Amino acid sequence: MASKINEPLNVLCRCFRQVSSWNAVQIEAVSGGFSGAGVFRVEDADASYCLRRWPVAQTSSARVFAIHQLLALAHRRGVMVVPVPLKSEAGTTLPEFNGEFWQLEPWMPGASDFLSAPGGKRLRSAMSQLARFHNAVRDWVPTVRTQQWFQPASVRPCPTLKQRIHLIDGYITSVGGFETALSQDGDARFRDAGSQVAHLFRRSHSAVRRELVSVEELPVPLQPCIRDLWHDHLLFQGDELSGIIDFGAMATDSVACDLSRLLGSLFGDDSAEWQRGLGHYEAVRILSESEHRLLRPLDRSSVLLSGMTWLKRRYLLRNTPVDLSRVSDRMEAIVSRMTTLALDS
Repeated sequence: MASKINEPLNVLCRCFRQVSSWNAVQIEAVSGGFSGAGVFRVEDADASYCLRRWPVAQTSSARVFAIHQLLALAHRRGVMVVPVPLKSEAGTTLPEFNGEFWQLEPWMPGASDFLSAPGGKRLRSAMSQLARFHNAVRDWVPTVRTQQWFQPASVRPCPTLKQRIHLIDGYITSVGGFETALSQDGDARFRDAGSQVAHLFRRSHSAVRRELVSVEELPVPLQPCIRDLWHDHLLFQGDELSGIIDFGAMATDSVACDLSRLLGSLFGDDSAEWQRGLGHYEAVRILSESEHRLLRPLDRSSVLLSGMTWLKRRYLLRNTPVDLSRVSDRMEAIVSRMTTLALDS
């Protein structure tokens, strides 16, 4: 079996020979996950590509193929800021090589730098492109094989609400165990941020849970959504959105999930900026009153649960990185928003 260092090149040469000869290629590992997932930047003579590795044991090929179909549909309908996976020599967008699935797509240009260079034109570009994406994929009809994640467009309660109520109930039970583990954690920054997360969760969970329950049965339009759309997944060139990346969490849901996740990551609790962003979105796709009602509970529950997810990863799943500096950065940012949440609860 090829070494992990040479494996991406072997995949390119054996699975994607029709794309390039790969004679002058440079490959850089960009990220990798504990599950075996990974992202590589591929610089060829004439173009840049993103090569993604999906571990077979943790991947449903039917779901990934559905995501590929959605991206291709959006692209055909004029949404050019999404990467469309390329077909392999065998004619598939997800070839298997040495027990792993691989996906090759264009490297999207630009930088995820909105927070360091915010602007009204940038916000308008991002929100209008998101609305166009939602419009482009809303009538897609999924296959029976993908019904675990995708269903035909309909008007029903948002599934994320029930999922989050269930998560809150689970964390109510486990938060005491997290606090015990935190008291013995050797990483001071993670221990301090995590302890604040657990404390603020105890202060806020009842109010947030009530908000979710109040809209749990509210019927809203459901369609394919990105479901993990935040600051780092938006790329800009100048004032224009040049790319949206990372669609691995896509499923049928309410567009309010995408909007609350994105606007919360860009503006935190700044309600005026939220309204500006929503105004740009609604210039392309109008939100119903019910969709508007979901935004606050979805944002507040996301804040409540984000830090708890990292405690779960560290103490139950045992899959936090050795270097916790970036995780601690995230945790400290979460604590800032959780503090505001607790004051409002």
